[in-house]
Amino acid sequence: GHSVVIDKPRSFCFRGLEAKDECVLLYKVKADRGMNSETALQIYNEGKGLEGETDNGPTTASTGGLFGGGGQRRGIVSGFYIDRRQDIFKEVPRMFLIINQGRTSGKCVVIRPNEGKKTYSKEWVKDKLLHGAAMLSLCTDVPQAVETWNREFNLADRPSSERYQRYCYGRHEERFVFGGSIVPVLNKIMVSANHSGTTLLTEDMTMPSIVRVEPSGKSQQPQAEMANESSEDGEDTTKSSTTAINGSDSAAAPAVGQKVAHEMLGSSIFRGVITEYKGDGTNGGNHRATYVTRFTDGCNIEMNTAEVENAKQLFEAEVGKLVGKAKMPRADASSIDRRTAVDSTTQSATRRPILAEGEEKDTEEYERIFEEEYDGEVPNILVGLEFPKRLLHWFSQSANNHIQIPYWEFVLRKLAEKLLEEGEKSSRELLNLEKAEQYMSK
Repeated sequence: GHSVVIDKPRSFCFRGLEAKDECVLLYKVKADRGMNSETALQIYNEGKGLEGETDNGPTTASTGGLFGGGGQRRGIVSGFYIDRRQDIFKEVPRMFLIINQGRTSGKCVVIRPNEGKKTYSKEWVKDKLLHGAAMLSLCTDVPQAVETWNREFNLADRPSSERYQRYCYGRHEERFVFGGSIVPVLNKIMVSANHSGTTLLTEDMTMPSIVRVEPSGKSQQPQAEMANESSEDGEDTTKSSTTAINGSDSAAAPAVGQKVAHEMLGSSIFRGVITEYKGDGTNGGNHRATYVTRFTDGCNIEMNTAEVENAKQLFEAEVGKLVGKAKMPRADASSIDRRTAVDSTTQSATRRPILAEGEEKDTEEYERIFEEEYDGEVPNILVGLEFPKRLLHWFSQSANNHIQIPYWEFVLRKLAEKLLEEGEKSSRELLNLEKAEQYMSK
C-alpha cells in the first residue's frame, strides 16, 4: 500500500494458570491501499517491456487522443485506461493501469488510484474491463492520464467505508491481525470462528488468511511486487524454498528430537517433536517401529515409521511457506516454542487488567474480561492470522436484539465466552492470585 502503520496491540491472556505469561495479541493495521501517480508511472515504464507483446485473441482497446477515438488493437496493451461513463462517474473518470505480463503469464496486474494493485486473469480483464459494461479506453496522452490519476487519488483520501462517487470507495482501511501466542489456542480460535454454531471443524468453515505486514519505511520496490504477483500463475513458489531448507534431519531416519507437524481435524496444523522411540524388539522390523510425538496443543501421538516420515515432511513444508512467502528467518520459522510461533510477546512483570474491579460482571464484551495492558514492542514485521472483513450477527443482552459486529470481534467474543463457561481464570483473578503468592512468599 501507499503507507502501512501497525498500532500497539490489544493483549488477551486466554490460558489462565496453565500459561499465565502467554498472550494472544490483536493488532490494528492502518493501511493506505491506494497508489500514487509516481509509483504507477514507474510500474507503467517497467511493465511496457513485459507484454511480449500482444496475445492471440480479438481484444480491442480504443486509442487515439487522450480518452479514445477509433482504432483497433489485438491483445491487451499495457497502459493507462479510463472509464468514460460520465453519467456514472461524475466527480472524476475512473482510472486504471493495466500491465500485461506477457505471453508466458495468464495474468494481468490491474492498478487503481484508490485500491492499489490486484491481479486478474487475462480473460477477466478482457471480459469485464476492455469489453463488458466498462469498455475502458486506452489513454495515449500519459501526462494527462497522470493528472487525472492524481485527481482520483486525492478524492479517495478518505476511509474505505466512504464513497467519493458511485462504486468508488476511499483508500484508507483498517485491518485486524491476530498474533502472539496463538498456536496453543488455535483450535479454539477456529471453532469460535465457525458462526454456524457447531463446535466441530468442518471443511466448509471460514478459514483465516496467514498475512505478512511490513510497515512503511521498508523497501517496497514496485518491480519486485509485480514479480510476486506474477508468481500466482499456478506455480508453487514455496517449492524451491522448501527444498532449500530441508536439512539433514528430513533426509535422515526418524530419531528423537526431530521436529514434526500433524494436521488435526482436517484443517489445523500443529507442530511438535519426536520424544520417544519404541522398537518392536525384532531384527529388520524397523517398519513396525513406533515413535511417540508431542505437539504444541499438549497431545501425544504414537506414529509408525511411515507416519512420522510424513509428519517430518509436513513440518518442512510449513517452514518452507513461512521462509518463502512470509520471508521469516529460518530459526523463527522452524521454532516450536509457543511464544515465538507467530511473533514474540513481552509483557511487564505486573499484570494490569483493562477492567476495573467489579466491572467484569457488568460487561457483555466478554473478551475484555481477559484483556490486559500491553507493554511490549510493536514488531518490525508482523506475521499473523486475519479473518475476512465482514460483519456477523451477535445477540446483545443489553439491546435484547441481534447486533452486527466485525468478524475479528465475533471470534474474540465467542472464544472468551467459551473459556468463561470452562472456568478459565480472568485477568483480574490471575492478578489477585499473583498478589496472594507474593504476599505468602514474604
